[in-house]
Amino acid sequence: MQVKFTKLEQALKVETLVLPFIEGEKELITEERLKEAVKPALALKDAKGKKGEVTLFYPAKEDVPKRIFLVGLGKKEEVAMEPVRQAYAAIAKKLVSMKIDTASVVVPEIERLRPADISGAVAEGIFLSDYSFNKYVSPEKEEDKYQPLKSITFVGNLSKGVKETVREKLIIADAVKYARDLQNDTADLVCPEYLAQQAKAIAKEHGLKCTVFNKKEIEKLGMGLLLAVNRGSSLEPRFIVLEYKGNPRSKDKTAILGKGLTFDSGGYNLKPTKFIETMREDMSGAAVTLGVIKGAARLKLKKNLVGVIPATENMIGSRAYKPGDIYKSMSGRTVEIGSTDAEGRLIMADALTYTVRTIKPDRIVDFATLTGAILITFGDLVSGVMTNEERLYEKLYEAGEATYERVWRLPIYDEYRELLKSDIADIKNLGGRPAGSITAAAFLEKFVEKTPWLHLDIAGVSWLKKERHYIPKNGTGTGVRLMVEFLKMI
Repeated sequence: MQVKFTKLEQALKVETLVLPFIEGEKELITEERLKEAVKPALALKDAKGKKGEVTLFYPAKEDVPKRIFLVGLGKKEEVAMEPVRQAYAAIAKKLVSMKIDTASVVVPEIERLRPADISGAVAEGIFLSDYSFNKYVSPEKEEDKYQPLKSITFVGNLSKGVKETVREKLIIADAVKYARDLQNDTADLVCPEYLAQQAKAIAKEHGLKCTVFNKKEIEKLGMGLLLAVNRGSSLEPRFIVLEYKGNPRSKDKTAILGKGLTFDSGGYNLKPTKFIETMREDMSGAAVTLGVIKGAARLKLKKNLVGVIPATENMIGSRAYKPGDIYKSMSGRTVEIGSTDAEGRLIMADALTYTVRTIKPDRIVDFATLTGAILITFGDLVSGVMTNEERLYEKLYEAGEATYERVWRLPIYDEYRELLKSDIADIKNLGGRPAGSITAAAFLEKFVEKTPWLHLDIAGVSWLKKERHYIPKNGTGTGVRLMVEFLKMI
């Protein structure tokens, strides 16, 4: 998408103009020709300025835009970043539905909000909602094809901060869409080797270092849990390490771990119908990790990052691992398999051990579609977080509020840890049905050692059954914006 900037007086002769409308405000704009042009439309009282309201009219004047959209922002005192995102998402969807690929957008001016912030929210609403995964769709007519937006011109404040913010939001939105594409595509294509190829492509494009371990190398590393989960699959596992050095002078380093379960059948604890159909999205943590590294590299973020992805399928076969089996992890701990459908924590455990011992980061943030229990707790609105470092969580929470990719912390008390005790091994991978998200995190905690750590269970937010504002149906890419914001804060 092309992004441009112009002043209001230079946007009077465009074909399509979007004007903000505050509920209860009599004057939409001070420019006289536009003011006169919108008067007849306002006199009809079709537009009231309510949140997300979109009204289209065609002025009967030649010296103003041919079509003008009014976008409602609600009452002035209630205007905030998220309502603005949602309102301009509605505009973007209207433009796309009408096959209008070019528009000029007047950025609202609210005294208590920074121009760069509100411009960024406008940009996010438009950029994030302009998405469709239609790779395998063959429309009967040419006009039925999804036509993305080609050019958006931001009208109003032209400060350097505004331009930089809008361009940054476009890069981040592209990274989110990249993650969505990975989530949405088929498990036949997005297999462990495909994730490795994607990591290599990112490394080649941005001059990063990428190391991919094949099955024999994984065996040498002693990753018994990753290998156990992989046993039933005809596809070999991959262990991916992607390094971005945005600040070579600093030794500070953040590791981002992403669960790369490219298809999860549940193994012998087979997932039932209405649950198994979307299990291609069980690699959403890997998609987020790749999206964050890709976005950080394009933004030239001055942070040192290492993306770590354990990638495999979890399938049924004659060699598949079974409930009651015991396997040795890379850490040396033995693990009793209580359920083959509690596989994500197994591959993440070996990834954590590698990260702690080999990469030795200053902090670890992991993203995993780990438990269905987190969906019961928070629905599809909030990511569950468990941590051993209060200050890190505070920054993450702040980033969640800023991006509206919200998070909430759950505790890991000793009583929860007790549920993972095994009679025949060092630990078991299932603590029972109650507090399932917490006991899963308690399992991961065993492999973190003393490294500051944030665990995000994104099983609820990674996949939507129905679109919501600027978040599409199916793969959402949730976590990319959150992580970029978090990295800027630490």
